[in-house]
Amino acid sequence: MKKHIKRILVALAIYFVLLLLLLAAEGGSPEASIRTFGEAVWFSLITMTTVGYGDLSPVTPAGRVIGVVFALCSIGILTALIGLVIRLLSGEFLPRVRMRRGKAKRWYVFHEENEDAAALARALQKDDPDCLLIFPAGGEKLAEGPAVLRFDWTHSELIRLRGGTQGLRFFFLGQNDWENVSGALAACECGAACVCKSEAPIDRLSGNMEIFSPLDAMSRSYWKNHPLRSDEHCVVLLGCGEAGSALLERALITNVFESGQNTEYHVFDDTAGFAALHPEAVRALSAEKTGEDALIFHTEDWAVARELLQRADRILVAYDDEELNFKIWEELRTWFSTAAALHVRLPERVPGIESFGGRDENMRPEFVIKDEINRKARLMNDIYNEASGSPTPWEELGSFMRQSNIAAADHLIVKARFLLQDETLTELSRADCARAYARYREFCVDRADRMLEMEHRRWMRFYQMFNWKYDPVRNDEKRRHPMLVPYKELAESERKKDAFAWEILGRLSEKE
Repeated sequence: MKKHIKRILVALAIYFVLLLLLLAAEGGSPEASIRTFGEAVWFSLITMTTVGYGDLSPVTPAGRVIGVVFALCSIGILTALIGLVIRLLSGEFLPRVRMRRGKAKRWYVFHEENEDAAALARALQKDDPDCLLIFPAGGEKLAEGPAVLRFDWTHSELIRLRGGTQGLRFFFLGQNDWENVSGALAACECGAACVCKSEAPIDRLSGNMEIFSPLDAMSRSYWKNHPLRSDEHCVVLLGCGEAGSALLERALITNVFESGQNTEYHVFDDTAGFAALHPEAVRALSAEKTGEDALIFHTEDWAVARELLQRADRILVAYDDEELNFKIWEELRTWFSTAAALHVRLPERVPGIESFGGRDENMRPEFVIKDEINRKARLMNDIYNEASGSPTPWEELGSFMRQSNIAAADHLIVKARFLLQDETLTELSRADCARAYARYREFCVDRADRMLEMEHRRWMRFYQMFNWKYDPVRNDEKRRHPMLVPYKELAESERKKDAFAWEILGRLSEKE
């Protein structure tokens, strides 16, 4: 807005100077018809609008030169003025009017307009057609729809236009993680809720700041839409780069079932160094250990493991190179005999291929904003705090403990499937929680140990993923914990702590 005003002022100043020069040139001639400022204005307007009544005209050479300038500028000035007015109305004035009239709506403000932002905007608009989607002016016009507005804004300006931060959320989804973080922190200082795209965990987050990881969203989306079934005992992962590592990590901390229902994970091409980064998880899930899942890393080329591919229940093709994924899918379908479910990571859906990882699948509010999963994680922390001698509020939790609560909340869908004996369940409604909690109370009579052991194994799996080890004395700095032992070795009081993760089903079934 200020830039446009400056341009108008400069144009008016030039126009005013030309009028004064015209008066000065004509004032010395007795034959001049332009003698007053008003007559100079009238002549200039009639000339620039190409009306040309002829009642006034310059007679001096200098006056005629200025007249020619007015004539030449006629179409250009009008076009510029009309364009400027249109830009002001569409680029500044109208968006502001719509925002002032839409204070009751949710405002989603994007720091940058890119493919990720456009995909999220589509999903937000679908879930909430009455929202406003605000992008900066001048960027790529990738987002479409009646809810989209574009103009240049500042955090404080938007908060002032809205009259506060309630119902306002900023998204920083650019390619540079550091710029995203610094921008989000600045917005958080204004009191606004922010979502910041970053693969790096940030400790001690502001209470109104959420970190969004595209890899985490991809893995959450995949295991939500393709949950592991009880009859799937052999999973083969082809490609353990950044994407494959995210899928494997999510699988190991989420797909934890009751003792006896175990899964073998066979991993090829560990280019991200998953085994080196998670030695405790690898040790805990070694093939020699009984009663647990098995995590096996292969150094040979996957194409020579025909017997393994033939007996696999599920094959995940998840190389970071999506063209390579498609090529491997073709090779598997052409040259290999397998009845396994074949899932391929591709940028978009292809008919005839069970694919995952597309931008529209990952950029869903449930995976980006994570309001619902965070609500469950906060509730989980509240339940722990109720029985704790030293409760810690959610806002004071570090990144690791927040992730621990989130992992426990993620596992609720697995618990509900177990209680309800429904492997098709992918969403957890309040009614589902009520039914699952009722079954939990029934199972407590004769199956309590089975359920508590499942939760203890899940808890250990999470800590082992972050390389915690057993020690009789707890030391958080050295990642040592006395409860990293099999369930049967726990004291009775320690076993009961695992009931908290089941009790949350009862809380979630209550009306808010």
